[in-house]
Amino acid sequence: MVADPAETGFDLPAGVFRALEWAATGDTGPTALLLHGLSGVADVWCDTVAALGESRPRCVAVDQRGHGHSPATPGRFRVADHVGDVRALVDRLGAPVHLVGHSMGARVAFVTGARHPELVASVVVVDIGPEAWAANIDRTTRMFHSMPTRFADRSEALEFGQLYGSGPGAAERFVEQRLRPQPDGTFTWLASVDGLVETVSAHRRRNFWAEWDALAVPTLLVRGGTSGELRPRTFEQMRRRNPRVEVAELDGVGHNVPLLAPQRLAVEIRAFWSRLPLDGDLDVDQRQ
Repeated sequence: MVADPAETGFDLPAGVFRALEWAATGDTGPTALLLHGLSGVADVWCDTVAALGESRPRCVAVDQRGHGHSPATPGRFRVADHVGDVRALVDRLGAPVHLVGHSMGARVAFVTGARHPELVASVVVVDIGPEAWAANIDRTTRMFHSMPTRFADRSEALEFGQLYGSGPGAAERFVEQRLRPQPDGTFTWLASVDGLVETVSAHRRRNFWAEWDALAVPTLLVRGGTSGELRPRTFEQMRRRNPRVEVAELDGVGHNVPLLAPQRLAVEIRAFWSRLPLDGDLDVDQRQ
């Protein structure tokens, strides 16, 4: 049985970032820092960490800026801003770390690995590409603006929460992790919709192919087999342009891999980590 995580906080330059921490179960190398996707929270990683089993490293999942209980930072939602947060977190956790990211968090992870390889033991990139994508910005913006801004009561919030998972307790976790109760009994979002729109606009208006091509730390790229976010053409282009990267494709799984297939994702991560150097580090020449 994997123990429940401890809730903690990290005082970073942008403010205090909420995080969940699971202690290591044995001498298993560098800390794993897990980064959620757009509109997510640290808690989306709970099932994946549980599925990693009893022999795993210390794991820390963080609410990224503008998400959950971490600080809102209007005008500061660029990839570079997120990378700065990761650098500050690694300074507190101790380098190097295993970076594991999904979607937006995966882009932050591989850009960090490319720009600051000395901080990173490995990177797991879950279902995101490096390309600029204007249509994705438009579609995501429309989706956020179409969501209700307030729920009349807990029952209404729970009904909406069923969209975020069908397993036992999924709707309840949605309410606890993503909404803020108000004195009048209504519920509002923890994250600012304007901040989410600003984030996707900043991240998707430029491409990060140069960082992907330069990525030399051990990296695993995981695609959900039915994902519309990491398109097959982009997936193949990523494989071709950086053959150093290991790849895995999960048949029948959509974009939200940590929630849809945490056990299968954990199998891929655990196998990837098992192939890394035992000390979690590489010679400097191998990082360039």
